[in-house]
Amino acid sequence: MSRDITNIIKITDTAKNYLYKRNKLNVCIEYPEYRTGNDCAFVQVPEIFAKKPKKEEGYIIISLEGITVFLSKLINLPDNDIIIDVNSFLGIKILTVSGFNSRD
Repeated sequence: MSRDITNIIKITDTAKNYLYKRNKLNVCIEYPEYRTGNDCAFVQVPEIFAKKPKKEEGYIIISLEGITVFLSKLINLPDNDIIIDVNSFLGIKILTVSGFNSRD
């Protein structure tokens, strides 16, 4: 890894305010696992969750302006920045992460 991980991850002011207001100071960026019956499907684009992971040893831990970011070690870092932001859909605010390609 040639770039400093703390310089790759950016949190927008909107996302910071959203997390501070809800007192959610931990975010986890990982590949989600979806289970249907006995089958398991992995999504190839990382997602973000406002939570602390169950097992921290599988994550790179970064602290940015009072927010702890847990980045899964399974994720290939993109060449561009990783942006944590908030989008709104029908009045519901959703934490988002961008900067990854679907093949990452």
